[in-house]
Amino acid sequence: MSSAPKEKLPPLGPVVLVTGKGGVGKTTLAAGLAECAAAREGRAVLIEFGDGESGKRALGARTKVVHRVVDPRDAMERAVANVLGSTLVARLFIGNFAVKPMLRAAPALRELAMLECVRIYADEHPGVRVVVDMPATGHGLAWLRLPAQMRDMFGSGPLHDLSERLIERLVAPSRCSVVVVTLPERLVLSETVELCRALEVEVGLPASRLIVNRFPQPLPEAAWDAARALEARGGASGAAATELLRVLDARKTVQREALEVLAGEASGPLSTRTLVYGEQPDDPAAGDVARWLAEEGAA
Repeated sequence: MSSAPKEKLPPLGPVVLVTGKGGVGKTTLAAGLAECAAAREGRAVLIEFGDGESGKRALGARTKVVHRVVDPRDAMERAVANVLGSTLVARLFIGNFAVKPMLRAAPALRELAMLECVRIYADEHPGVRVVVDMPATGHGLAWLRLPAQMRDMFGSGPLHDLSERLIERLVAPSRCSVVVVTLPERLVLSETVELCRALEVEVGLPASRLIVNRFPQPLPEAAWDAARALEARGGASGAAATELLRVLDARKTVQREALEVLAGEASGPLSTRTLVYGEQPDDPAAGDVARWLAEEGAA
């Protein structure tokens, strides 16, 4: 399957939010997007959540990308300090015996604080592409819905103002783009297409890119002929050839089913925003992904 025509790909916003199911290569694609922007513009930022080890491995030692890690505890302190105007007051507030149980029982507040940290990092790097390695699919969608939900829940006050600021300066269509990463397996790909629809309908952020990662490369029919001939010999090599035929058939099935799912989107916006990153013999480095994105005009 060919990639979307380069001239039809919409430009990416200053902030790029990369989401998808776990294990689809999301962090590597996010790092590749950041590397591509850094190669073109001299600098870029990659933001991830947790301990930061995944992004560090994906980027490698020699990189122009600024790597920022958002830790939930630090994020809450920084977001509250931004609201109250003082880090010391924020620490006293968060450490209050009555406040601690409330924060533990309200994960939405922590997630809002983490989004606020992303917004702060983006504001600290004006004119620089900021790529965010978002949580896995369902959680990522919930995060993007959160600012509007919190704004509507609190008609006024600090949380309302924080949510409004996130809507205007982080998750507005004019401010950010969403890149969704998936695998070619039918179920995973179908769920991802539904995610793209939900992003557009529920959040107002249509997917700017749908990247189908590890897509099986087409093989010549001669591969099957050779395996069948070897199978016919019997013995140990014949048994190995039987297993090889099973693998070849599975690859062809995955490819066919993926193309069927994507064909169902042929008349929709995803048809011009879908890119296929072929299966690689080894896990690609961020630099390899960056070169591919540049060739596709996708970053």
